[in-house]
Amino acid sequence: MFSDREPRSDRGLLLVPVLPGTKLRSVEPAEQHVAPSSRMLPVAIAVGGGLALIAGAVLLFARGTGGAHHAAPSAAPAPAPVSSTPLEHRSPPLAPPHLTSQQRARAAARRLAARLPVALDSTALLRVGSKLYAVGGVLPGGSLTDRIWEIDVGTGRVSRGGRFVEPLTGAAAASHGGELYLAGGWTGETLATGVLRWSPGQSSQLVTRLPHALRGASAAFVGGALYVVTADGSEAFQVDIQSGTLTRISKAPPAVAASDSNLDVLTDAVLAAKASG
Repeated sequence: MFSDREPRSDRGLLLVPVLPGTKLRSVEPAEQHVAPSSRMLPVAIAVGGGLALIAGAVLLFARGTGGAHHAAPSAAPAPAPVSSTPLEHRSPPLAPPHLTSQQRARAAARRLAARLPVALDSTALLRVGSKLYAVGGVLPGGSLTDRIWEIDVGTGRVSRGGRFVEPLTGAAAASHGGELYLAGGWTGETLATGVLRWSPGQSSQLVTRLPHALRGASAAFVGGALYVVTADGSEAFQVDIQSGTLTRISKAPPAVAASDSNLDVLTDAVLAAKASG
């Protein structure tokens, strides 16, 4: 029943770990004489194969893990050459605006107004040739004056040209035939009712009186007649400057509402001075 052969002892076996993909031959029994080099060869092959697998895995990991969408970095593109041509989005240099003769004259009129001893909108202007006359007005300190100022538009020189009959501001003003007509206004003490006529070198004359005092009214000449409209536009009057007759009217001509401001008068004077050389 019993075999006469001795059982094989496991103590003589050499256990070698088997790596995937490696084939090992059977290990010779310990009691058989095997050359040391023959016993080490399978181990070297197995270890070498494992190291090769590990090296391959490290190489793949270095190139990028997780799939084909992790591409190896490509070389940085060379910088584009700098062009001397300006970019299209850059704005062209701004050219100085072209001003018309009217715009230049208005700018000169503003500079001239800044030199006047009185506020431009508080005085009454009369243009005679290349000269302007500013009658009355408000001084920088706020007080009213009866001074008359003569302005040489060509040179910009301002000098005193006499005195008016009384201090006055806020009067409706219009010129006709080289004469200045003033209607109403404020004297610093009372509201005026007179319609006065004045020319350079002459004393003022009373043309007629308004039904009641006015301040800030508008005035203009249309067809040789003087029209005066109250500041709120509720009343209008026609004045015959020859006879001094005053007539209340229901509606004044549109030219009265569109009468020139003092800045317009000064601008026209500058243009006339330039035209005359």
